[in-house]
Amino acid sequence: MNRNEFMKQLESLLQNIPQAEREEALQYYNDYFDDAGEENEKEVIEALGNPARVAENIKRDLTGNSEHIRPKASDRALVEYGKNTGDGAWNQTAAAGTQKKAGMPTWAIVLLVILLVLASPAILGLGAGALGTVVGLVAGWFGTILGLGAAAFALFVTMIFLLILGGVCLFADPVVGLGFAGCGLVCGGVGILLLMLTVAMAGIATPAICKWIIGLFKKGPAARKEG
Repeated sequence: MNRNEFMKQLESLLQNIPQAEREEALQYYNDYFDDAGEENEKEVIEALGNPARVAENIKRDLTGNSEHIRPKASDRALVEYGKNTGDGAWNQTAAAGTQKKAGMPTWAIVLLVILLVLASPAILGLGAGALGTVVGLVAGWFGTILGLGAAAFALFVTMIFLLILGGVCLFADPVVGLGFAGCGLVCGGVGILLLMLTVAMAGIATPAICKWIIGLFKKGPAARKEG
């Protein structure tokens, strides 16, 4: 049940009382809902209870010529209906207590500021250490890629030199010439392996790692929104 349904039922149940009294009763309950706020609508309805019981109390008060007192909605006091007073009559009572906004005491704020100031060197040190670690890892990664690429290039140059030298020596001493040529081919094979590793690290692994890191940063705000 929402506010509109509650008020429509209450209005229907008050059709047999004078119009002025009915309008007055409906007006102060509407004011009560307004003062309590839309966010407290559910709590107000639960506290008021059955509209039939509310109408019964209003009619009983009018019959007994008693003054119907409006609840203190500005203080968010919730009116409860349906509590037995012990003599068989149902009575309306106001829940005691005013909601207070919870806040951090001033002394706690001052203490927190002092602790942050005292701990700032350690915090800065940890931050600098973490930043240095990240920079070191990044520099080491790209340094490894550059090192592998440079080694592959050097091996290719060595291969070419040894093949030329082997070709020259082949006529004077075939065994020596073939030895130089074989060493050149070995250098070329190792150079190809290093070049493939360099391409894999630079062209496959690095983009994949960057994509994973970006995904972590995007997943954080998305998780908070879902929560």
